[in-house]
Amino acid sequence: MKKFLLSSTMMLLAAYFGYGQTEVTLAAWTCPTGVDTVDLYPDISTPENANKYLSAEDTVSWPNTNLRDVTFTDGANTFAAKATGWNDGADSKLWSIKIKAQGYSDLRVWSKQSSSAGNPGPRDWKIQARLSGEDWVDLNGGTIICSNDWTGGIANALELPPEFNNTNSSIYIRWIMTSNISTNGTVVAEDGIAKIDDIFITGISPAGVEEVIISKGFGMYPNPCGSDELNIAGTEKITALNIYSMQGKIVKTVKVDGNQTKIDVGSLRPGAYLVQAVLSNGNIPEPEMLIIK
Repeated sequence: MKKFLLSSTMMLLAAYFGYGQTEVTLAAWTCPTGVDTVDLYPDISTPENANKYLSAEDTVSWPNTNLRDVTFTDGANTFAAKATGWNDGADSKLWSIKIKAQGYSDLRVWSKQSSSAGNPGPRDWKIQARLSGEDWVDLNGGTIICSNDWTGGIANALELPPEFNNTNSSIYIRWIMTSNISTNGTVVAEDGIAKIDDIFITGISPAGVEEVIISKGFGMYPNPCGSDELNIAGTEKITALNIYSMQGKIVKTVKVDGNQTKIDVGSLRPGAYLVQAVLSNGNIPEPEMLIIK
């Protein structure tokens, strides 16, 4: 329910602030907890993607696919997915997700990949996508070169081809290694580590956003937020906003006097936060997760 309301809130705010369309996060893996039974699944999603999961696979020829263990370690901001066993994996070993995006267009992919200096994993990757039953296609700009930190290995708003727009088919996206060279320039060993974090799949929402109702009392747009300005709206007058880190520490408090406002979030570091609104009627809705990119 929380994930549905977050997506619904984002669409309504487009109507509040005069946008005809708005970018919606269809599924995001930011790995906020480090718990594998939680972070394998998206922490932000539309309802149909809530049960989709991230996997590390060995795929030589379909349907001969082996799943490898995925654990979690320090990430770009909080935690990241980690897997080993990438040896001899060129053109066959990969990270993979599956999503649904019917009714959405202009689909885009964000992600961050890294490795470990002590146990270097694959350096060379490419990002591909396909519709159910169709062939894989390379994404423009999807050639990825990883390093042993989070300065390399970044995919930023890669576009899926037009035929992925408004499709009823499942969409598969994979990050497949393309050589057996490690981030240290050696051959990838069995204990070589590959990490992936901050996966976002976004799309432009359909028309008719004015019909969406804020059920939780307040909402925010855009989310993920890649700018310094965050739009907030409530069904009641908002008197204050509190922003917390995922560790429960308050990092920003803003006084508000109205149903709509814009706040400066430029000082917040990239990562996940919780935004709490205090309403004039005394209600304090459940906090909403905010992603700063």
